Amino acid sequence: MNSALRVLRRTHNSQFNVRPRLCQRGFQTKQRFHESQVFPYAREQVFDLVADVDRYHEFVPMCTDSRVFRSTANTEQAVSEEPALASPAMIERQSFQAELAVGYPPFRERYMSNVVLERPWRIVATAVPDGGIFTHMRTVWEFAEAISNSSTGLPANPFVRKCMSSTRVSFSIEYEFASALHAQAASLVFDKMAQSNLVAYLARCQQLYGK
Repeated sequence: MNSALRVLRRTHNSQFNVRPRLCQRGFQTKQRFHESQVFPYAREQVFDLVADVDRYHEFVPMCTDSRVFRSTANTEQAVSEEPALASPAMIERQSFQAELAVGYPPFRERYMSNVVLERPWRIVATAVPDGGIFTHMRTVWEFAEAISNSSTGLPANPFVRKCMSSTRVSFSIEYEFASALHAQAASLVFDKMAQSNLVAYLARCQQLYGK
């Protein structure tokens, strides 16, 4: 394992509540996961990688297929809510629909999402309710410039120090299964996806942009 991946795993800041458990009221159907990491790449680079939904099947854990429906693409002017800005600013907001297939034998699931890109600081994907295993699923990516190692709290590492810029990546997902049966069948898949997600995106950055 290379040094960047070791740093990522060693310095994670995650809140994890997706492992189902049996209780008197039955199986947990609502799950949440949040994690924040520093990537030693520019914010635009990381944003572009996450926005490239068409290629998720090439590197995202448990993703077996990914398609963007270009006919649904839309671009509009909007007011940015980015916390780093001193005052609201106009941005270009893009949206489209995408279909993902996730799982491993014998479990498979396809679902549609409405994806909204607010460059360069946020990407939000909301699953379309269609009678599938989810009653609700929302994924939020946020990207903020990280100034230096000292400001991010990362331990000293030559790989991170030599980079021109870094990005703090915050990933959160909240989803609710339609039934306890769905939760029991699918929880292992989404558990593994959530836990290995940022490691996979960092590895993809290294593949595309160099180490």
